[in-house]
Amino acid sequence: MKLFSKLKIKQLKEKDFSNAMKILDNELGKKRVRDRNFLHHKFKEFPEFFIGIFLNKELVGVVCGFPRENYLLISMIAVDSRFQRRGFGKRLVEKFEQVAKNKYSKINVGAQDKAINFYYALNYEPFSLIQFKKQDYSLKDFKDSEIIKFTPNTIEVEVKKPDINKIKQLRKKFPKAYFQYIFTKKI
Repeated sequence: MKLFSKLKIKQLKEKDFSNAMKILDNELGKKRVRDRNFLHHKFKEFPEFFIGIFLNKELVGVVCGFPRENYLLISMIAVDSRFQRRGFGKRLVEKFEQVAKNKYSKINVGAQDKAINFYYALNYEPFSLIQFKKQDYSLKDFKDSEIIKFTPNTIEVEVKKPDINKIKQLRKKFPKAYFQYIFTKKI
């Protein structure tokens, strides 16, 4: 009887892509911002940023990303629910950072509500992203916020520590706006 399982973290191959998408579908839902076709295009263009964690040759988690203007984006990360809370997500992010270190100085990731503590624990610095239609709100609506950057439809707000309750309060107060924590890390 085998007592120990083999765990391996490595770049995905084309043959792994479909299974990676199944994990993302199962754990994040099929109505994602970035669909399978978009991710496949990015996979072909930037395969080094599509990384899987394998347990006894079975793909059980995936992180994928691609370059943006002046940073590298972690687009999505998911670990099969059977293997969550075992440090696999952390190991995927650490491998992603290791691969990125040679080419990029910064990684950004938009966190779902349930993942904000995950990125904060990995020493990613948060800021709040607020997106809205300019006919719905303006800069003066957010005058109590420590604004880092402003465009007509987007505000970036300084945050010391992420607080899901604060985001939920803002969502109630400004129901036509979209609020999300973005995390960034210099590598």
